[in-house]
Amino acid sequence: MSLTTNIFGQTGTAQPPAVTPTLADEVIASLQELYRELDTLPDLRPGPVVDDLFGRLVRLVLTAPGQAVPAVLDDLGIRELAPRLRALCARGEGELELSWADRIQAADNPRQELARFPYFDNYRQLSRLELGVLAAAIDRPVRSLAFIGSGPLPLSSLFLAGDLDLAVDNLDRDDVALEAGARVAAAVGYPDFRFHQVDAADAELSGYDVVVLAALVGDTAEAKRHVLGRLAASMRPGAILLARSARGLRTLLYPPVDASALHGFELLTQVHPVNDVINSAVVARALGR
Repeated sequence: MSLTTNIFGQTGTAQPPAVTPTLADEVIASLQELYRELDTLPDLRPGPVVDDLFGRLVRLVLTAPGQAVPAVLDDLGIRELAPRLRALCARGEGELELSWADRIQAADNPRQELARFPYFDNYRQLSRLELGVLAAAIDRPVRSLAFIGSGPLPLSSLFLAGDLDLAVDNLDRDDVALEAGARVAAAVGYPDFRFHQVDAADAELSGYDVVVLAALVGDTAEAKRHVLGRLAASMRPGAILLARSARGLRTLLYPPVDASALHGFELLTQVHPVNDVINSAVVARALGR
């Protein structure tokens, strides 16, 4: 330290300048606090507190300054936190969809109630994005589509079925989610939807033109790689895989699809939204073996 003279002519010891938190530090602290608050809740069923915390998390992920993102993702604490945060998000999403499946089935007007789902517009935008990339990848009408990981509220399947004018086969390993999804589909006027309880790694997919892989199927890089390998072995040559992924801070909500894991596929395109849509779309063509 050095001696300095202040404006009154008094001599004193100079103090080092205060360290100002960076944008990345602020984002990291907010992420850690949101995780702690969510992790201490007795359950993640929808309600004022749960909805507020997840809403704040989504807004933070979508609005964090771009220049802060690399440092946030490189932070050791965030790298350790990421899988636990994604697990909380998956549980919260499941609880939210189960709750809304019950609401929709019990409503006097199920379609109107479905449109009130908090992320309805987000999924509508994602569906339109996916339809666009599918149209660029396929030069013929889609006749058959399997949605792996359809969950309790098969909103994406409903959008795709309506826009492509076909019945979707919904696959999930969770029988509770399948039963809820079937009730929703029947309530909103899609009684011809089909639901199959099967693990993604064991699904027979050779009869489909398009296979959509939900973002939450495969919660780690290794699990995602294993599922993609099994899909490549099961899909017929030339069929299209549309795998939901994530980029940037969005990977704290959903696991990404690494292009290096697409063995047995030809990568066609990757689309990363910059609006409120959270999921990216990875489109690839099965090569066959």
